[in-house]
Amino acid sequence: MIFNYLKIFVRNFKRFSGHSFLTLIGLSIAIACALLIFLWGHHQWSFDKFHSDADRLYKVITHRDAEGTKQTFFLAGHNIDVSGIPEVEAITHISTGSRWPHELCFWPDRVVDECVYFNGVYASASLFSTFSFPIIKGEQDPIKTPASIAISEKMAEILYGSEDPIGKTITIDRSKEVVVTAVFRNISDQSSIKFDFALPMQVLQRQWGINEEQLSGNFFEVYIKSGAGTNSSLISEKLNDVRVIGESNKSYGLVYEAVPFTKFYLNSNYENGINKGGKIDQIIQFGLIGLLLILVAITNFINLTTARSSLRWKEIGVKKAIGADRATLIFQFLFESCLMVLLAFVVGFVLTWLILPAFNLLVDAQLSLLQFFNIHSLLLFLGFLLLMTLLSGAYPAFLLSSLRTAKILKGLVQVNLGSLNFRKALIAFQLSVSIGIILFSSIIYFQLDFVQTKNLGFDRENMIRLEPTFRLLQNYEPFKNELLKHAEIQKLSAADANPLDAGGGTVLVDWPGKSPETQASFQVIGGRYDFPELLGLEVLEGRNFHTEKTTRDSLATEAVISSSAAKMMGLDDPIGATIRLYDYITCEIIGVVNDFHTNSMKASMEPVIIYRKPMEQVSGIYIKYAPGKTREAVDILKTVYNEIEPDFTMKYWFQDQTFDNLYKSDIVVSKLVLIFSLICFVTAVIGIVGLATFNAMRKTKEIGIRRVFGASSNQVMGVMVSEFVWPVLLALGLAIPLSWYAGKEWLMGFAYRINFPWQIIGLLLVALVTLIFLIIWIHSQRTISANPTKSLRSE
Repeated sequence: MIFNYLKIFVRNFKRFSGHSFLTLIGLSIAIACALLIFLWGHHQWSFDKFHSDADRLYKVITHRDAEGTKQTFFLAGHNIDVSGIPEVEAITHISTGSRWPHELCFWPDRVVDECVYFNGVYASASLFSTFSFPIIKGEQDPIKTPASIAISEKMAEILYGSEDPIGKTITIDRSKEVVVTAVFRNISDQSSIKFDFALPMQVLQRQWGINEEQLSGNFFEVYIKSGAGTNSSLISEKLNDVRVIGESNKSYGLVYEAVPFTKFYLNSNYENGINKGGKIDQIIQFGLIGLLLILVAITNFINLTTARSSLRWKEIGVKKAIGADRATLIFQFLFESCLMVLLAFVVGFVLTWLILPAFNLLVDAQLSLLQFFNIHSLLLFLGFLLLMTLLSGAYPAFLLSSLRTAKILKGLVQVNLGSLNFRKALIAFQLSVSIGIILFSSIIYFQLDFVQTKNLGFDRENMIRLEPTFRLLQNYEPFKNELLKHAEIQKLSAADANPLDAGGGTVLVDWPGKSPETQASFQVIGGRYDFPELLGLEVLEGRNFHTEKTTRDSLATEAVISSSAAKMMGLDDPIGATIRLYDYITCEIIGVVNDFHTNSMKASMEPVIIYRKPMEQVSGIYIKYAPGKTREAVDILKTVYNEIEPDFTMKYWFQDQTFDNLYKSDIVVSKLVLIFSLICFVTAVIGIVGLATFNAMRKTKEIGIRRVFGASSNQVMGVMVSEFVWPVLLALGLAIPLSWYAGKEWLMGFAYRINFPWQIIGLLLVALVTLIFLIIWIHSQRTISANPTKSLRSE
């Protein structure tokens, strides 16, 4: 019997090849999209869960009150003292970053032309005992001594090839020697802590040229490992004891919170000190999109199956006449549905396999179909297969098996109005989902276009950020003078923070008349005298920094503040006022400049203080070049750089790239939503084609009669198109408010956002509706243009 059903399935697949192909393609594409979303969602969900004691690890974050608004930083003080907390077994401080001294250039043992950059961390000796970063060679606690380094497999292979790296000496920045004590396995791409090498905190202290007391005043990433049977609330409470957090931090209103490490990656979005989700929201959103895609494909299956059901009425009638009961017919149609779904799964897996490399590049991950080859995934797959079979096959099976034998054989079967309306409702659902997602993706597009074109308050165009070395900093003036000899290079300066992404601000700012209760946050940037000029900042009051140092500069550092900083301080005449930064830097305000952004548009603009800083303490050199001269400027920069710094490979970034990285995840989301929305719309169009086919078949004789009695093609077309009016209107009625709500919620994540683009959304809706009816018109035209005598010949 099963074999006969299989033959019937193959025969009908060939007989109705057009409908069968549309059904298969719709299901396959939806399944492929759902598989990609599942792979990505599972990859994100599994972050940091590979550690053996993952459920006992906590990340310490800091909240502070800044003028009534709570700010959250994912760092904690190095001076945190947990020795009096019995629930804490270990504490690990980690210093991470993307620039010097975390990004270092190493020379391989073999002769090469350039050194190789690796990114590393400076951490407590407990790093490898707290986290599960497997040591494959060397000491199990490799950074317990001040002059040690642990390197990854990849780094060991690049530097030493097949040689044993243990005991090898590495010179950092040509001045600090460390010994390789261990090689660890390459860090998993599902780890939020990534590094190619690990050095002890003592090396960072030497790199920065600070003492132990100054190091203890810094903030780093802090992780603690607790004993069994504790929880984050208990630990958080004990972390805020003055003996743990420290008197100075307590006086500044800092509050520590212990967040479960495995939850932090997905829930790292804080607003006013309260967790508001994070990447978990993206997983939920794309999970819903995947589910909707599957539901749209299933409704297509139902529509296309029932649309061609009238062509199988005689088959059903004959089977019933020779004794087939309803259960047998239901089983047959469910079996056919199962075969179609199974075939769609196979095609979907193939599509996923073909698309996966490009998808990995898009989401910057290493996803693999091998994730499915385990018992849990196989059970999930079988359950999903069964569910899709029931959802897609139940309605056609029960509908077709309920037809009466006598009416079938006499040709008296008529289309039930209720089932027709049900199919129209399914079309309305498909269209509402696809139109809603398209509208939502358009909102994302317009918002990202807004943030990328909005005036930041300074000029970021045609600018390169160069990673300096110690020798380059020592020879900055000759380097600068040589570059400015070329017309392609317009300006040059340096600072200790990138104005595009300056990070968190500080409340350690004092000014005349400041209230002890005031905890205002400022963005403080230390730079060269010409840094404001490089950014193109407008001086509103006072003056900019002098080009040459004056006697006064040796006594007090000058500072330029933004207009919002002057307002925050409440200074009617800020010029000449003395402010104090970090409790040890005294500055005199010499000028007020326009406000400008120092972080992404998701955060409100902070007041800014720019003060003069020694060249040896900056972290980036910024070069402004002539428009249209990018290649020439880079070539000149490399030439001059190699003359002054022959021992290191030049490392640089374009500021446009840095700006785009601020919205990297949003750009990826927008691309994925757009792709899935187009796929969803195409799938919905397939459903419209199916219903239009069914509608044309159902009205063939009616159309013939209307044509014989003189109806024009336009009149007949109006009858055909009118069948789709209320499904389209219902779809719009559902899609517009839902997309408006989803878009409004997404826009709330930006401090600076667009107004809802009703006019553009209206034009988009007109275009989509026009396209839908154009498809219906094209598909119905064949039936209308047919000779009416052919359809009426049998009457």
